[in-house]
Amino acid sequence: MSFLPFAAIALVAAAVLALFLPSKQLFLLGVAAAMGIAAKILVDWSLPANMPGEVYQIRYILTALPTLCALAAILGYRWPRKAWQWGVAPFLATAIWNVAGPYATVRWGNLGPIPYVFPFYVAAWAAVPAIIAAELAAYIARRRQRGRANAG
Repeated sequence: MSFLPFAAIALVAAAVLALFLPSKQLFLLGVAAAMGIAAKILVDWSLPANMPGEVYQIRYILTALPTLCALAAILGYRWPRKAWQWGVAPFLATAIWNVAGPYATVRWGNLGPIPYVFPFYVAAWAAVPAIIAAELAAYIARRRQRGRANAG
């Protein structure tokens, strides 16, 4: 799959989401998704092609995960309503990029659909610290808003 069909699918998904979400929330979701894909590309770019999978996962956890947790916390503070989405969006976008992106190497084989499901499983587990960071930042934002309302 080349980049053009992937971009078309992403634009159609954004158009469908635009029907149901406010424009600011849609923009921030797009930023979170783009940052998740950018983090994956940067980790891919920084490692040699013949790197074992375990080393790749360790490098991803040590470099990209803290950055994406900080991004989720910032977005959770800015938009505290349903803050969990800021932790999920970058990792879901990365999983979609791994399965359907222009450089996807996932193929149906002897394991059946497992190669297609596994990136989403990994994304769900990787998103847990980012969800916690976003919810914690949202909690702080809501407390500050209540404190300002009570003071005024």
